[in-house]
Amino acid sequence: MHPRLPDAVLGGISGVAPFRAIARLAALEAIRRPVFLLVALSVVAGIVALPLLLNYTLGDSARMVRDSALALYFAGGLLLAAHAAGEALARELRRGTAAAVLAKPVARATFFLAKAAGVGAAIFLYSLAAWAATLLAVRAGASDLRLDWTAELPALLAVVLAPAVAGAWNHRTGRPFASAAFLLLLAFLLAALGAAAAFQTPLDRLAFPHNLSWELLEVGGLLFLCLGMAVALAAALATRLSVTPVLLLCAGFFLGGLLGDFFLGPRLADSFAARLAYAALPNVQAFWLLDALDGAAHVPADYVAACAAYAAAWSAAVLALGLASFRTLEIAG
Repeated sequence: MHPRLPDAVLGGISGVAPFRAIARLAALEAIRRPVFLLVALSVVAGIVALPLLLNYTLGDSARMVRDSALALYFAGGLLLAAHAAGEALARELRRGTAAAVLAKPVARATFFLAKAAGVGAAIFLYSLAAWAATLLAVRAGASDLRLDWTAELPALLAVVLAPAVAGAWNHRTGRPFASAAFLLLLAFLLAALGAAAAFQTPLDRLAFPHNLSWELLEVGGLLFLCLGMAVALAAALATRLSVTPVLLLCAGFFLGGLLGDFFLGPRLADSFAARLAYAALPNVQAFWLLDALDGAAHVPADYVAACAAYAAAWSAAVLALGLASFRTLEIAG
């Protein structure tokens, strides 16, 4: 059962207040869904387990752990972004709860954009958990044939303790399990990261801040911008479609964006249709810069700014189309 905003919150307020209230509620609804916890916990557990699986490959284990961890983060985030945005709009429209909110003095634009912003906030919390797990996993598997247990053990404990503590708390108080488990997972991972930062790496004896690969946050931040684009697309599609088609179309769009250079690139010079499709599809390759991390290189600040501007412009265009669709939608109570 989804919580609803009280009349005192929605009635008689203007400006940013209704936007903030609806966005906050959308974020809470997103992390309270069992699917959100299941995907987030699976992604984090998979990332944390990577050093145990790849540390004995007699190769560049640190790079394999890094690339696999960021791939897991992005795949899970894409699923959560599409599902949470679809749930935030499509099911509320179908169940009639959106009509109850819009019956108050809340503009449709405020409602639509606040829902998208709330889902984006939930994806940011998921990203924080995945980034912390990635930093711990890369440090734990940095050396072939030897694990850094000062990073691996706290990460494993965070994955195990979060659902256990949330389950006990739910049993005693009856409070929602999914949101408690996710927030505890995030808190425990950040605590594990802080604990690992207090110890030197076992082989190189590097101390904070050099004992963690902070440059991973740059590529992780770029991937988060790409996930923000997925939220915008899913919100726009959810004005007309149910959750399952939204998931499939978002996956198709971003898969097309990932392969666009290969399939559409050679045809751009002599095909208007190819240029149009290339412009419409999200340029996922621009955000996937794992090779830039080789040799501890940093992504240039101007490139990050250009990617942020592109993601903002693409998302704004998609949200504008979604808002136009939402304005003409007949909403039944």
